[in-house]
This record gives sequence, C-alpha cells and structure tokens, in this order.
Amino acid sequence: MGTNIDNLDLNQLNPNQLKELTQKAQQLIEKKNKEKIDQAFAQLVDVAKSVGLTLDELLAHGQKKKSKPTRKVAPRYRNPKDASQTWTGRGKQPRWVVDALAKGKKLDDLAI
Repeated sequence: MGTNIDNLDLNQLNPNQLKELTQKAQQLIEKKNKEKIDQAFAQLVDVAKSVGLTLDELLAHGQKKKSKPTRKVAPRYRNPKDASQTWTGRGKQPRWVVDALAKGKKLDDLAI
C-alpha cells in the first residue's frame, strides 16, 4: 500500500485543505463501494450461469414465500373498570387481567 495513514499529520492542514481531503476521501469511498457491488453482481451472474439459471430465477428461489395475511382477532375479554381496554386472550395477560385474577375474579368474569 502507498501512504501509511499514521504518518499523515492532519494538524498541518488548514480547514480548506481538510475539507478537500474529506471530499476526496468520500468520493473514493463511494467509488470503491460501487466497484465492490459491481464485482459481487458479476459473481452472482456467473454463479447463476454455472447452474443454468438466469439471475432472476436464482434470486426468485431465495425470496421468502408470501404468507397469508393475518386476520385481526376479536377481543374476548374487557376490563370492567375501563371498557376501552380489551384483550384477545392471546399473548401475555395485560396488567388489568392479572390484577383482577389476583383479586379473586375468574377469567370468565371478564369475558365479553
């Protein structure tokens, strides 16, 4: 490699030179990233050709299969003190359900 970055004394540069250095470094980073992406793409095309597929066919195989849309579950329990608080009976019990059960109520008492 050319210049060792540790040997650079950035304190010797004025603000304009530092800004120019930053811009050139950013441009170089973008160029190297584009080259890396281009190389990776070329490798993917080569792999697809080597197994007799197009790149689209290869990528389509790896895509997640579409799942069925989930349905909204109707609430089965309601907080008697606050009707806006409901629970479907799935997942962790809300605090108001836990509190009601601790006070001796049954889950059926909270059913809608």
